[in-house]
Amino acid sequence: MKEINSILKSLGLAESEIKIYLATLKHGASTVVQLAKYTELSRQACYVGIEQMTDRGLMSSVQHGKKRLFSAEPPDKLLAYAKRKELEMKERIDDLKEQLPKLKLQIGGEKPVIRLYEGKESIQAFLADLQKDRPKEVYEIADADAFNALVPTEEVAPTRNLLARIRSKVHTIYAKTGDFLTPKPEARHILPNDMKDFKSNITVYGNKVALVSLEGKLYTIIIEDAHIAEGLRILFKLGLKGLKK
Repeated sequence: MKEINSILKSLGLAESEIKIYLATLKHGASTVVQLAKYTELSRQACYVGIEQMTDRGLMSSVQHGKKRLFSAEPPDKLLAYAKRKELEMKERIDDLKEQLPKLKLQIGGEKPVIRLYEGKESIQAFLADLQKDRPKEVYEIADADAFNALVPTEEVAPTRNLLARIRSKVHTIYAKTGDFLTPKPEARHILPNDMKDFKSNITVYGNKVALVSLEGKLYTIIIEDAHIAEGLRILFKLGLKGLKK
């Protein structure tokens, strides 16, 4: 059987709190001076421990004349406290399970850096990242009509103007006749009729790939990895060659 000290430690109680609780349980209502003597703690440490244990619902106090006496709550309160901790921990575990996919996407180091954005703001995050990188070359395939239905022209204009100003080479493949990033109409390519309904956007710039969903729940995933970006860039070049033919 585990000793009570180990059990109380596992519930998050500090060593000083355990000493104070067990001392008041053994000696009954005590003053801070008495508790300092019983526990060999300083008076300041006793005051801090008493406050923490009171917050946990494991100690209480009463004014007796000019003295304030501190008492341990009955051991049954310890069990109730343990059950509350168990419930809180279960909630934290459930919260952590929900956040694990997002945490995994943020793993850096030598692995690809992946960022996930949700909602309408996800598209703004993509545009902001594109402007921040100021890429000299961009490859994009998009359902431009779906994009333009979600994002007003004035919100796209700063990105388009920046790419034109820095003379970025933008190679685009659009599902329909709409437009998004292309500064020059002659750089725009239209997909065949049987490939026009995919409601998404894939953009390669620098060492990044942005994947944007344009229907239903909106998501943007930005992957920062030079090898992945180069692989997709090669696929874009092959696709553009086919469309030109």
